[in-house]
Amino acid sequence: MTSSSPTPFHRPHGPHAAGEVPLRDDIQALRAIAVLWVLLYHAQIPGASGGYLGVDIFFVISGYLITGLIQRALQRGGFSFLAFYGRRARRLLPAAYVVLGATLLAAPWALNRSEQIDFVGQLLGALAFANNVVLWRQTGYFQGASDLKPLLHFWSLALEEQYYLVLPALLFFSPARLRAGAALLVTATSLGLLIWWQPIDASGAFYLLPTRAWELGLGSIGALTGIAGSGPVQRVLRWLAWPAWALLLVVPAAPQWFGTAHPGPAALVVGLATLVLLLREPVSLPRAAAPLIRIGDWSYALYLVHWPLIAILHNAWVGLKADPHALMAWRIGAVLVAFPLAWALHRAVERPAKALLTGRRGALILGSGTLALAMGGVGLALHKPAPGSIDFVELRKANYGLSANCDAEEPFDGREDCRTRPGARWMVWGDSYAMHLVPGLVRVASDQGLVQATKSSCGPFPGLTPVRPALGRGNSFASPWIEQCQAFNASVLRWIERHPEIDTVVLSSLLTQYLDDSKYELQRTPGGERLRGEAAMRAALLDDMTATVKRLRAMGKRVMVVAPPPSAPFDIAGCLERRQARRWTIGATPGCVIDEADDEHRRAAEHRFVADLTKSDARLPVLRFEPLLCDGTTCQVERDGVPLYRDQGHLSHEGSRLLMPAVMSELLGERQIALARSPR
Repeated sequence: MTSSSPTPFHRPHGPHAAGEVPLRDDIQALRAIAVLWVLLYHAQIPGASGGYLGVDIFFVISGYLITGLIQRALQRGGFSFLAFYGRRARRLLPAAYVVLGATLLAAPWALNRSEQIDFVGQLLGALAFANNVVLWRQTGYFQGASDLKPLLHFWSLALEEQYYLVLPALLFFSPARLRAGAALLVTATSLGLLIWWQPIDASGAFYLLPTRAWELGLGSIGALTGIAGSGPVQRVLRWLAWPAWALLLVVPAAPQWFGTAHPGPAALVVGLATLVLLLREPVSLPRAAAPLIRIGDWSYALYLVHWPLIAILHNAWVGLKADPHALMAWRIGAVLVAFPLAWALHRAVERPAKALLTGRRGALILGSGTLALAMGGVGLALHKPAPGSIDFVELRKANYGLSANCDAEEPFDGREDCRTRPGARWMVWGDSYAMHLVPGLVRVASDQGLVQATKSSCGPFPGLTPVRPALGRGNSFASPWIEQCQAFNASVLRWIERHPEIDTVVLSSLLTQYLDDSKYELQRTPGGERLRGEAAMRAALLDDMTATVKRLRAMGKRVMVVAPPPSAPFDIAGCLERRQARRWTIGATPGCVIDEADDEHRRAAEHRFVADLTKSDARLPVLRFEPLLCDGTTCQVERDGVPLYRDQGHLSHEGSRLLMPAVMSELLGERQIALARSPR
């Protein structure tokens, strides 16, 4: 791709406002590559595991172009904040509002109620250019899955606009000779903040401006330094151009070469490669690049349109009973549909709006659109379920047990809101699959009181911690979470030892994170030895639980274990809600029930561990839900008209209240309860 290409592609450019320059075909090609990587990633096409880096490419391009526009206006002495933000509004809002409006109209029949409420937050966040903050607040263990959020992609647009709320003032009030230095300082500070903050809060580092500004800042530096006009520099840039193109095509296909943290080294590499191509003198592209350039022209519309289609599909696709390859085919179909929709949006809305929505008329139309969308979102949020129908919003609330504060991040201290009364005699200890037992255990131990010692993903295994080697710092199953889990379990044992009034300890865990050798390893505490392979992990887990039970019995405690209930490869409560509302549903079992054979196959390692534990200690009550729920073919997901699950495996509050007393009375019986209460 050089300026001397024998068959260059030329196209006419439309009129431009003062200070603007015609669109560069090579930049449009860059935009096309960026959006195509994003589409391939969202369609989950093999070989595009790093397609999310397309957004990082967009950030650098945007920083370069918008900073250049501001810089030229400042140099002419004609920069106006009002004109700048008016142009940004005409450029971005009309197409965005069409997509927001269409998604709002689709939400009642496409999304379940919890997803609708999340959607309203995202919609209002998009209107306020704060969707990245909204999505950051919507992340978490018990929060809705990101692939169900139709406005997920608006986070990047919000982040850009936040940058452009700061940048014009920074440049306007800085002397001309200091502007490049100011941009360099902002970029370096942002990059340094990312390095510091990412291990502490990976989600915040991903979504928020302070740790992402450096990517836009790279483009700003390029626009402000003026090095592109230098002859020697251009010779170096021409030499670097082909490696830069190669990096943009290779790195998103193999991001694991640069580690797993994002934004991280991979984002820096593609950002610098993009900057090289932006700074190089404009080049003519061969005719074969014409489709790529056209896609670049409507890349914004394509970015807007494609994700709501895929997210609506993900909401409808609640199960895996259909052909496992069908979901990818549906995603590809959604991406293909996005192309003509994006073309129409670009031609009918995006292009004409720049000329039509000017002056007071434009401000009135855009303001009215903002108000209408906001009112529509509020109306959707205030909608009430039909009389007599199940309130799935309430049912699907996170089941933290006694309090959300009982999902501990610090060592256990017996805090007041994690016990039903002083001097409580029962304790439940484990991960989120211990939390979901609490509403039912409160009923069982009502006269004795209950203490809750729980931490998400951290089972009651003091000598072992699950590890995900592929994850970077700041994630569960990686540092510092590993150290937090170890400290938490050690603190629980110390607390129990100091409280002789505790006479019954209930242990529970999902177990998967300790037994799935395709994703996890186990790390011994202390020593740090790593265990791999399901057989070795299962044996170590059995030894650890046996040792914990013996240690608790030596303190005079009575111990019982509650195995995780049957689960499904889909959101059971979401499936039941879609069935009640007659929403489009793909792939679920009839009645949203659990296929018992599928559960035994998917969780074979967990079932083997529970069987081994039962055999290892005849005096240890191991409570299982299968005899209560399953008939050899399917497992119930409702009882007396009440849904038992809040997701694919966690019990709902009401499900726990219904099942735990029944499990205790029907499966244990008086003799087994007596054994559980025997310290020896």
